[in-house]
Amino acid sequence: MKKKIVPFCFIFLFLSCSQSSNNNESTKTIDSIAVDAILVKTMKEYKGVYHPGQFKNADDSELYTFSDSDQKKLDSLYSNILPKPYPNQTVFMHFKGVADSLATNTGFRTSVTELISMELKNAFNAGIAYEYWCMGNEPFWQIQISEKENLIDFYDPMIPKFYHFIFSKAEIKGNQKVYTAEDKGSNNKIKITIVNEMCSDGMSERIYKNRSEVVLNGIAYKGCAVAYGDGLH
Repeated sequence: MKKKIVPFCFIFLFLSCSQSSNNNESTKTIDSIAVDAILVKTMKEYKGVYHPGQFKNADDSELYTFSDSDQKKLDSLYSNILPKPYPNQTVFMHFKGVADSLATNTGFRTSVTELISMELKNAFNAGIAYEYWCMGNEPFWQIQISEKENLIDFYDPMIPKFYHFIFSKAEIKGNQKVYTAEDKGSNNKIKITIVNEMCSDGMSERIYKNRSEVVLNGIAYKGCAVAYGDGLH
């Protein structure tokens, strides 16, 4: 009897080990497929806002970070555009890149395969929805009013200089919206009145749906204004 039992046990053990080995191989294969699926990379075109170390995509509001080499190049361009930025000030950025589908705690990691443009934001390229852009000439000036970016920025390109304010909601008076803001650190004050009347900038054939009146530190400016969705972004 013992001679028959021993071979049977050996066969049983061999089959068990073989089955365990197959299960391990199967698990490894599934895990490998799962990891490969997570790390799938896709080429996309991105438009949004950038400041050193981070990009916010306009389409999905996702945050993206870059490799050290890409970030170094982007930061150099950023510094040329904004030599003296205020903290976390953004510029418009348009690029093609390959992003990992796996997010990190600071956002998705992407590479830049083609930088199409990086420039100051304006009414025509702003990657994030805004309330209004106001602009005028003689002298040239522009204002971005954006709740999503939590800012009211007056830009004087002749100096050049930004007057930065935290966003505050408008007071509505008939066909007017009035924004007021103050930066106590610099004692700068601004009042912006948006009037729902047709406006021409005097330099092009473009007609805007709103005109604007601005008082910055006691100095008055007049121009036009465009709301997000008016077809200029």
